[in-house]
Parts: sequence; structure tokens; C-alpha cells
Amino acid sequence: MSGLQQPDEHSMDIPRVAAIDLPLNVKNVDKAINMLGGETFIRSSIRDNQPLELRLRKDPFHHPIQASHSNHERILLKVKIPKKSLPENASSLPIRELLKLNDENPDTPSEKIQPVAIIEKTFSFKAISDFQVSTKNNEFVQNFNKVVLNYKKFDDIKNYVDDHNSFDNYVGIDEDYFKNKDHQLIPPPILSPIRFPFDYKYQKNPSTSTVKDDRGELKVVSKRDRQKLHTLLIHFNSPIPTEPVEAIKQKWEKLKSEQLAVNSMDYYLLECINCLQKLFDAKPIWSRKQLSDIIDVDLRRYIKYALPYVSFIYRSGPWRFCNIKYGVDVIHDSKYWLYQTEYFRVLGLKEAAIPEDSKKIVPPTLKYNKEKYEVSEHLLFNGVNLPSVTTFQLGDIIDYDIVDIIADHQDSMGDGFFRETCDFQDGWVNKQTMEVIRGIMRYKLSKLVKDELIDQNKIQKIMFTDFTADKDDDYEDDNNDDDKNDHNRENEDEEEDEEEDDDDQEEDIPQMEIELETETKSGDINENEIIDKLGALGTDTSNRLSKLVGFIKQDSIDNHDS
Repeated sequence: MSGLQQPDEHSMDIPRVAAIDLPLNVKNVDKAINMLGGETFIRSSIRDNQPLELRLRKDPFHHPIQASHSNHERILLKVKIPKKSLPENASSLPIRELLKLNDENPDTPSEKIQPVAIIEKTFSFKAISDFQVSTKNNEFVQNFNKVVLNYKKFDDIKNYVDDHNSFDNYVGIDEDYFKNKDHQLIPPPILSPIRFPFDYKYQKNPSTSTVKDDRGELKVVSKRDRQKLHTLLIHFNSPIPTEPVEAIKQKWEKLKSEQLAVNSMDYYLLECINCLQKLFDAKPIWSRKQLSDIIDVDLRRYIKYALPYVSFIYRSGPWRFCNIKYGVDVIHDSKYWLYQTEYFRVLGLKEAAIPEDSKKIVPPTLKYNKEKYEVSEHLLFNGVNLPSVTTFQLGDIIDYDIVDIIADHQDSMGDGFFRETCDFQDGWVNKQTMEVIRGIMRYKLSKLVKDELIDQNKIQKIMFTDFTADKDDDYEDDNNDDDKNDHNRENEDEEEDEEEDDDDQEEDIPQMEIELETETKSGDINENEIIDKLGALGTDTSNRLSKLVGFIKQDSIDNHDS
């Protein structure tokens, strides 16, 4: 301890001051003080904590820079260094470097350091300057500044106001005023609310690169080698495909002919294709949710890649959202009515939790199959428990009311149960049966989501409603507000739960849009009758009101319940 030099002791009975850090190279102190508003304003800012502003030019419409202050105490030191030890470029060197040079020179005396004040408040201008508007060439602003802001006589202001008609209304404004030009306006008080700079850390996406296309335009492309699915999507009246596209046919042959490494991606893909072939032999039309529920866990991630090898998809129609085995012609064979799908937009279903204790059952469409495949019950509609999906195949509905309705209609209608040709909306089943099924399912789903009791009287009301009549019926669907026109509106924005992870499909494969054509339901209000009644009001009134017919076609679900 004896070898260490003891520091000098100094008294801290020194003045307390405030400091202002200016973002300027101050050469004229008086000018710098005036830029801050003068000594009086600076003193009041220090004493009363008023905002201190820095104005870089003399302009009443200039946007000043506001200071932020800190109350952290600091010590102001006075340092004296002998001139003999200072180099020629001393003004460009930091104080620490000058002190070091003086210590290294034995011919010069030691420096003198002493505290002279305690800085108890510091003003600093760290905020960025706002956008500025130059008014130098703005005649109106210059005149306003001279006459109003810096007036010398009251008569000058009075004459100025009278010349502008007391600034009342738009007197004196002609068409030229509204042209896109300089309107000689007074600048706004602020242009940007951002005071401090922020680094957004924008960086290039490492997984993309920029290339030029055939036309020489820059295009951002992904560096990742995305595996194309080659999903085959067809329209309702398109020819039925009998085999996959040529690209995956060649890959399939290659997979079957090679010795694949166990646990490789190609190995699992081939295993998944073989498994799907067995499932499609047992049942020609599947929903992807059911396939994922049946297939082995290790193969589930390969289902979307394997499905194009064994099945195709309808963009719209009664079998939308289903994977259909190649060569199966559902449009010309009525036996495939069991696999028709019904989709319902159920508000709140996605938030509902999937039951953990859901048991596995054999779907009715696989009841007579040799090998029994079981699916989770929450993927089927039983009318009692809330399902986890919104798309259901007619043949897999296990709700007792709907099963009885289908059986009764088949017995009572005979050959009339099926249509002569496949319909775009109802498929092979007659309109009356389909509307009853939709009405009951729609009503029950709305009650299950809300956890409310199901009224059997309303079920009976739906069952005995004639949906084939061309007049207004006494019955109106209790869930008209939520779903009555779902079947006619599915081309808007519906998102199928079964295809929720198909975002990985390649860009050149079109998305599965629902291009469902609409048909007027006989259960809806008859527009012709309304227009005929409006005609009695007069030609002009009829023409105007007839355009509003579409707005009165739906009633609130609350009105029905009341």
C-alpha cells in the first residue's frame, strides 16, 4: 500500500449548476443562448422544469428540437496541463491522451485537476429534428408574419383582416385554388411524431434470392427446394382422371424399383402410398381428417405428399373436400351418394376443445368391409356431442334423427329418392331430403356450440316442412341467420378444416376454391311475389324497391327463437 500514490483531497463545497449539451460546435456563445430562447427562458426552464427548445433558424414556423433532461449528478472538473507537453494537434486529442503524454514527459510539471461545480441537471438534445418547411418564398406566410406576428400598428392588422374578408367563408377563391399547386399555406405545427430514431433491423430474408425473369424484371424466389405435391384438382363436369400426373407416375415407379434406406423420406412416402391404396380399396372416397386419424403416426406427415398418387379432388360440388380414388366416376353412378359431403360454417367451433376421451368407432360406410377401420367419434356427426370438423359425409352421419329420415324417405319415395342426374348442389339425393338433413344438422350444430338444449319440436317442424313448394312456408329455419345461405355462399371465403395444412402446396397448384353455383331454395322468400305486390304501389316505387328484395331474404335467429 505504501507504493501507491494517495489521491488529492478536494472540498465538495462547490456550486451546483445545470449543463446543456448542444449538438453544435459553439463558436458564438451569445448566438447559442439566443437559439435556446435567451438567458431568461433558460433560467425558467432550469428552475421550473419548462421544456427547453433549440431553434436552428429565425422562423416562427420553424419546428424546434425539444430537449430531454436528466437529474443524475456529475462533477465538472477543471484540468490544467502544461503547454510544453501539448503536441501541435492537441485540440483533436481526447483529454485522457493529453494527460498520458504529460505523465510520460519528465521535463514538464504535473497537471492540476480540481472540481469546480456539481452538475445536478443536464439538458441534452437527443431527439431527431422534425421535417422542416421553408417559408422563404411563401408570400402569404411572409406577409402574415410581418403584419400579424410582428405588427407595429393596430391599423396594419385591421387592414390585413379586412383585405381577407375577416377570413370568413371562401370568398375570393376561384377554380385555380383547387389545382395541384403551391397554395401558400401556413406549415402545420408538427409533421412527424417520432422523436427518437429506432433501428428496425431490416435484413434480407436468408431463404430468398433475387433473380431476373424472362422479361428482365426482378423477382424474389425461395432458395428452398420445395417438394411439389402435384395435387389433381378438377371441376364438377371435368373428365374423371384415371391415374396421377406423369411427373409423379415416374417417381412412383422409381420408388418401387429402388432399394430404399429404412427410415428415409422416400421409404416413408412409399409406405404411406401403399397404406392409402389399401384404405381407398376399402372405401373409394375419404376425408383427409379421417385418413390422418386412421393412418400410423409415423406416416401422417407424408399423407399430403402421398394422396396425389392415389386420389384426385373436386374443386366444388357435392364431393368437395374429399379425396376420390382415381377412376371413380361419382357423377354418373348414384351409389356414391353415401360419400357426398355437407359443409357448415359453425361460429365458435374452432375454439372448442377436442375431447380426449373420444372413442374409436367403425364408420357406417365401412360397416360391411372385411377389415374394420376405426375413426375417432369426434370426426362424425352424432347430434349429441360437438364434432371437431365441419364437413360430413352423408353415409357416415350417425345422428338417429337423420338416419331415420334417410331410411323413411327411401321407403316412402322409392325411386324418387334419387335424382335422374347428379345435381351440382344436392348430388344424387332429392331436394326435400337434402334440405331436411341440412336444416336439422344446422340447428343441432348451433345448439351444440352454444351448449344449449335441442328442442325436438323444432326438429319435427323441420322434418315436416315442404321445401319443394314455390310459396312461403310457415317454417323458417331457426338458424337462418348463421347458415341458411351457407350452401350458396361457400365461394366467398370458407376455409376447410380438412385442408388446414395445405399451405405447403407449391405455388403453381391452384388453391382449393369453392366455386359453388347457387340455386334458389324454395324455402326462401319468393321474390316474384314480392315484386308483384310492389307493383301495386306504382311503377317508380316498384322499380326502386325491387332492388332491395335481396336484403329481406334473411331473418335474425333471435326473432325465430322469440
